[in-house]
Amino acid sequence: MSELQDGLGTGAICAQIRSLYTELALHPDKDFGWGKGKENARRLGYHAAWLDRLPESVWESACAVGNPFGLGPIRAGETVLDLGCGAGADACIAALLVGSQGRVVGVDATPAMVEKARWSAQLAGLANVEVHQVDMVRLPLPDACIDVVISNAAINLATDKTSVFQEVCRVLRPGGRLQFADMVRGEACCATAQTGAKTSWADCVSGTLPAEQVVAMLHDAGFREAALVGYTDYQTSPTTIGATFRAVKYIRRITSGRAKELGSVQS
Repeated sequence: MSELQDGLGTGAICAQIRSLYTELALHPDKDFGWGKGKENARRLGYHAAWLDRLPESVWESACAVGNPFGLGPIRAGETVLDLGCGAGADACIAALLVGSQGRVVGVDATPAMVEKARWSAQLAGLANVEVHQVDMVRLPLPDACIDVVISNAAINLATDKTSVFQEVCRVLRPGGRLQFADMVRGEACCATAQTGAKTSWADCVSGTLPAEQVVAMLHDAGFREAALVGYTDYQTSPTTIGATFRAVKYIRRITSGRAKELGSVQS
């Protein structure tokens, strides 16, 4: 396991993550060794209208590794969960898409990022965003209350990804969609220990998994239509690469006295 490779337990990994992302929130001009900011988002295909609509400070701590909004529509009036929302750029975009009748819930484990995400929404004039400091495996939400879950470079940071995907499936409505970008392990990753390449968990390196393992975990958690959509050119080390995924929660229907589980097709 990656924890054993790092010589770190879960508590030490969480402390490492909070330390790095507190630094990113407070000192966004610092060179962290990976792409961030508005121009990085532009390169990943974020619409110019979003880039221009949101204040500059919303983008400064944003470190997108892909574009979750290119994986499926987010519609007016929907409820969206941004998992590991960071400084809130994606949560703000989702709020623009769902409109005043919709709702966006952002969650993040780093207090400085939670504070910055709340401030980002306020600066952007978006009253339909709420942000909570919480672990991804204990979401403060009832069952089946979310239409779409988005995430960007956050799930790989979790030490228990199985529980994260199960929790996401729990809060999604039947037919609800998961669309996310994250770092995955490239073919050269097995050589990391020998080459001495960067292996920090917080830098989205040690916690990564092969893309096919991510897809298998999604199926095991109760999703169907789970798929790797493609790779981006984002890298956090020579052994990792950005990737985009989407999946749909099973719909369970009762027909002729039998429970049938069906995959949902997006309309």
